Order: sequence, then structure tokens, then C-alpha cells
Amino acid sequence: MTDSVLVAMDDSPLGREALAVALETFPDARVTVVHVAFPDFDMLPEDTEEAFGASLDELDDVGDETAASVFETVREVADGRDVAVTFLTGEPERRIAEYADEGEFDHVVLGTHGRSGLSRALIGSVAEAVTRETAVPTTLVK
Repeated sequence: MTDSVLVAMDDSPLGREALAVALETFPDARVTVVHVAFPDFDMLPEDTEEAFGASLDELDDVGDETAASVFETVREVADGRDVAVTFLTGEPERRIAEYADEGEFDHVVLGTHGRSGLSRALIGSVAEAVTRETAVPTTLVK
């Protein structure tokens, strides 16, 4: 029996779909959404402003806007259902896998962007890494 489900969610249509699938598939489970903001701006070098062409405050604002958007999406998709939301910073695949393992979740659900070929090799796949790194059964939504 699945008592607790972790949904790793970004601000994308597949993130939204992952939450919808989790709520439909596990209607009686306690659902927690985790959103990981990357990179952790506190760890960036001092010349980051020059490299990004924006101040760290502006970059933090973008992260805040994304978090607000994710939270709003959770409220819309959950449609009154009690869903916990957690925001973390760092490398998404590592943080999601750690959170899944440490949180005693029975299942993880996350979307995949379906990249292939060179873009997958260059960018990597958070979903693939989470599936590989955690012992928790995982459902990928594509």
C-alpha cells in the first residue's frame, strides 16, 4: 500500500501532469510536492553578475517567481486536496533523491522532458538520475 508519495515538480506542463497523475493514481496517499531551485546562488562565484548579465537579486527574483508559480499550480491541480509543498535549492537530481530517501516516501512521481540525443547527453536527465539514485519506486510521466 502506498501511504506517502513525493512529486518532484518544476514549472512545466509535465510537472503539472506528474502531480495530476500522482493524485489520481494514489488518491488516499499523503502527497508532498518538492521543487528544487538550481543553482544555489549563494555558491556561485562573485563574477556571476557579469556572466549572467543580471544581478543576483534579479536571479533570486526569478527563482521566487518560479516557486510562486509552482505553488499556484499545486493549488490548481490539487483542487482542495491537502498537499504539502517543500522548496529546496541545489542540484535537482541529488536533492530530490536525498529527499525521497530521507523522507520515507513509498513512491516518487516526476515528469521527464523526453529529451534525446545530444541535448540529453549535454543537459542530462533529472528524471533518469533520480530513478537511478533512489531506492524508492519511481513513476516517470512523459
